[in-house]
Amino acid sequence: MKQNQTTIRKTLLIAILSGMICGCARTLTTPDVLPLGSVSRAHWHVMETNGEASDFILYRNEFVDNAAELSPYGRDHLMEIAARMPSVPFPVLVQRSEDNSNPQLDAARRDLVVGLLSRMGNADADCRTVVSQPYSDGIHSREAEQDVGRFRSSRQTSGFLGGFYRQ
Repeated sequence: MKQNQTTIRKTLLIAILSGMICGCARTLTTPDVLPLGSVSRAHWHVMETNGEASDFILYRNEFVDNAAELSPYGRDHLMEIAARMPSVPFPVLVQRSEDNSNPQLDAARRDLVVGLLSRMGNADADCRTVVSQPYSDGIHSREAEQDVGRFRSSRQTSGFLGGFYRQ
């Protein structure tokens, strides 16, 4: 009788321990099936964030030729940047002169941008505005022409939408 109780206790103890081990191991493992979109969501979020950061670049063509003066488009763009600056962490980039050939002009343009952003209510404009190369180099006219050609040909042969994009 005593041996039977000891055997039952051992069996019960083994069952409890194995249940605890299986339960713990089960919570620490990777699930067999991940929720739909959970793997690619982080990638798309990074791409979206990088796209937003590129909105805060003032390119050379937004300034008047070789001067520290904004063009009309540049002024509009700077107003958009000033409106969004308080709610985002991105730096404001002023594209440097080609091959860094005129650092004095770059510094003057930066000072202009900092002054205007400060007047528009962005107190941290001085520490967030830098002269740098943009995040991407952009594309040249030949590359753009090829991209438009690929886009048009993909729209012409894609069933329902095919007839709507012909020019």
